[in-house]
Amino acid sequence: MFGYVKAYIPELRIKEYELYRAGYCGVCKAMGKCTGCTSRLTLTWDSVFLFFLRTALTRAEFKMDKGACIAHPFNKRKYIHSSAELDYAAKATAVMTYYKLLDDISDEHGAKGLLARIAMIEARPAKRKAELASLSAACEELLPQLSEIEKAAKPSFDKPADISARLTAELFASGLEKGSRAEIIAREIGYHTGKFIYAADAADDLSSDVKKGRYNPYAAMLGITKLDDTAKDMIRDALRCETGNVLKALDLIDFEGIEGIKAILYNIAYHGMAKRAEEILYGKKEDHTDERSI
Repeated sequence: MFGYVKAYIPELRIKEYELYRAGYCGVCKAMGKCTGCTSRLTLTWDSVFLFFLRTALTRAEFKMDKGACIAHPFNKRKYIHSSAELDYAAKATAVMTYYKLLDDISDEHGAKGLLARIAMIEARPAKRKAELASLSAACEELLPQLSEIEKAAKPSFDKPADISARLTAELFASGLEKGSRAEIIAREIGYHTGKFIYAADAADDLSSDVKKGRYNPYAAMLGITKLDDTAKDMIRDALRCETGNVLKALDLIDFEGIEGIKAILYNIAYHGMAKRAEEILYGKKEDHTDERSI
């Protein structure tokens, strides 16, 4: 979970924004309940996308309330609670964080490696509390395959991206009835979201990876040390292809009665992911001084 999949707030109506923020606060509180208070530090907007998508697919019920929290002790905010999919998003975040830290410990040295080892003190019990055996098994099957490609420095984007995307598909679909409409759609959206995240993250980290001698699929495949205009346009088109596939899969969901969730999911896939890609590739960070506070 890298934080690349989030809404573009200026395009949300006020009631949609309030629901979106309530989902963020809800996942945060669920993490405190399910995987421990310190696990809340690993929350990203990707987890909120996961929650709303699974809620749309399963029609899981949830409740809304208003209250203060550690981050906002004097300002009561709306939050979602009492949802099975909220708990799943919280637990899944803990599992993915654990395996991300394992990867950092293996690959990183110096301060970042030390920080990963310190964070693992809390991440290990959080992952154990999550009790998501199927998702953990998928991580343990697929991540070594990805590591093998990286260690061999294979000049390929499709192979590592496919493995990463399959893992994200499992993250989105785990626990849903095998072969059900919900499971198939979740897996499709998860796969293409995973490819988007892998491509965006590789572009974002290219300079750092080259400097530190780490594997990067663009460096290995194209022999580049930084993104030129041709590479940027190629990656932009690939990212657009993945978001297009996410949008096509969203079209298969019945959103009757949950129009607010529909607006959030389409906003993320159509606006949010595109804006994030522009920031990474072209440095187009817009000034949102009037943007509502999260």
